[in-house]
Amino acid sequence: MMPRTTYSALMLALVCTVFGGCGILGGAAGGDAEGLGRVDSEFHSAYYRAQVAKIKGDRDGAKEALLSCLDADPNAAVVHFELARMERMDAQWTAAMVAVERAVDLEDNNPWYRREYAEIALELGRNAEADLALSWLLENKPEDDVAAMMLLDLRTVEGRYDEAAEVVDVLEREWGPDPEWHLERHRLHLAAGDLDAALEDLALLEMDFPEVVEAPLQRARMLSSVGREAEAETVLRSALDRTGHGRLHLELAQVLTARGETADARVHVRSAFTAEGVPLAEKVNIAWTYIELAEIQVDLQEEAANLIDLLLTVHPEEAAPFELLAALRDIQGDAPGALDALERALEKDPNAAERWLEACQLAIATSQWERLNTLAEGAGALFPNLPVFPYFRGMAFMEQGDDKAAERQLKVARNLIVDRPDFESDVLVMLAQIAHDKGDNAASDEWFELAIEANPQNILALNNYAYYLALRGAKTDQAADMAARVVALSPGDANFEDTYAWTLYRKGDFEEALTWIELALFHEGERPSATVLEHAGDILQALDRTAEAKAKWEAALSAGGDPATINPKLNGE
Repeated sequence: MMPRTTYSALMLALVCTVFGGCGILGGAAGGDAEGLGRVDSEFHSAYYRAQVAKIKGDRDGAKEALLSCLDADPNAAVVHFELARMERMDAQWTAAMVAVERAVDLEDNNPWYRREYAEIALELGRNAEADLALSWLLENKPEDDVAAMMLLDLRTVEGRYDEAAEVVDVLEREWGPDPEWHLERHRLHLAAGDLDAALEDLALLEMDFPEVVEAPLQRARMLSSVGREAEAETVLRSALDRTGHGRLHLELAQVLTARGETADARVHVRSAFTAEGVPLAEKVNIAWTYIELAEIQVDLQEEAANLIDLLLTVHPEEAAPFELLAALRDIQGDAPGALDALERALEKDPNAAERWLEACQLAIATSQWERLNTLAEGAGALFPNLPVFPYFRGMAFMEQGDDKAAERQLKVARNLIVDRPDFESDVLVMLAQIAHDKGDNAASDEWFELAIEANPQNILALNNYAYYLALRGAKTDQAADMAARVVALSPGDANFEDTYAWTLYRKGDFEEALTWIELALFHEGERPSATVLEHAGDILQALDRTAEAKAKWEAALSAGGDPATINPKLNGE
């Protein structure tokens, strides 16, 4: 550990370095050598305490110590400066201004004090004083670009555009040529409403920095905005000949599209896709626009395919082009091809849960259950907290006849679900279905009850539970009540109307059952299903309308009904 005196000396040396010489750290004017030493000692001790308090975050202690410094030496400019900074940090703006004014009075050539003065004056709305302080800095310390930008902003806000331009001139002399100075003058002329000067600034920028593509782009847009389209096109074509920049191709494509020259515009869009300067994300957005339009305008599908081919050529290792290809194939009705493309996208970038989800949905749409299981397994490994992927695996296993594996995955999914009762209800319905298929009616009923508790409006849960109860002749009142809720929630659905009719039939309400089975037949149209026809026959028979019942049973046979159940009814067995 260094001696305390040595540490103190280092602290003072640091302060001297920051504030430009130890002469500022106290020392009363006049007095004998002994008195001077005593004052210096008191001043430095207090100043040291202030720095230590600041380091410790003790602002009150630091301020108290700085005031002690002033007791020892009221003319210590650096102390007034530090007090100003502390008052400003506490939002005590008036006190801060008093302190910084004193610091500047005592040492008017210190740029730190001038900058502090300007910042406090701006906060107090004393803009003229801030301008004076910042102007002094611009003249005496032009390398202080922060102060210069403060002065530029102040004069711009006040509408003093010519004076603001003078600041830009100083910055350019100090820091050398830079496109930013041209752009700043351009913004000032625009703010002043001087369109010709603003255009000239861009022309100069293009001349001095021909590689800066924003100059011709902005100039062309401005010209177009005032109806000078021909000049705008000339600017773009000239810059394009010189640079071949992709953004210029896109801008020219917009000009041509607005003029109705879509074929030429598409040529430039394609060129933009292979040129430098256009980020992949922007190209992807353009391609998505074509795909969305192509869903309505089929003739655009070819152009969308051309753009996707270009992206696949230029960006073969990126996922986005393959995702675009999947979307295009999907709207073309090629779901298997869309899934192939999505899998290529996942090979390039597997860290997108939405892409895995879309791939799983395509596998479901194409009934590729083994593929669904593989996809969901891969996604689940990457996103183990998302319940949708074990849910998909449960679905795949169900379709493949592996109820045990399905049940296991569905229970995993349920355990992962948080605050999503609708989703949990869907999972529970699948567990109920598995139990029903195994003939475990007690377990099936329990799962259905839980599903309806989680989501009382789950139509699939209500309908299936009601139908299975009706088949067994169990809880017929409850079954009819649930089926009634279903047809109220989803009116006009023949399947649900059939369920309601069947629950009423099992309950013994044959007249009402006939009303609903006739509605089901009506909504099924010209080719009703065998199940609905058979149920209609059963209900008619219960009403002693035997001839009509036999006609419905015969129609059920013709529609593919099971002869083993229908023939005995026809034969009166």
